[in-house]
Amino acid sequence: MKYKKYKITWIDPTGDSGWHSAEEIDEFECEDCVIEAYVYYKDKKTVKTFASYSISKKGEMTFGDVNVLPTATIKSMKVIK
Repeated sequence: MKYKKYKITWIDPTGDSGWHSAEEIDEFECEDCVIEAYVYYKDKKTVKTFASYSISKKGEMTFGDVNVLPTATIKSMKVIK
């Protein structure tokens, strides 16, 4: 397969629409998230991934669990062998 599998650690914006004290807001932080997926496409702005795929009898690929991550949120990308 031409796609490489990666372990990607990225920063996820976190939100909550409830009411919070100043102390709770001060402690509120983004979350570090990890995905393991194949990189479909990568450029300076984004990384597009998929975690599952299917190949038809005609050899056509379809993709599942697709994500697009802004590169500014990515902390690390490591190839999984």
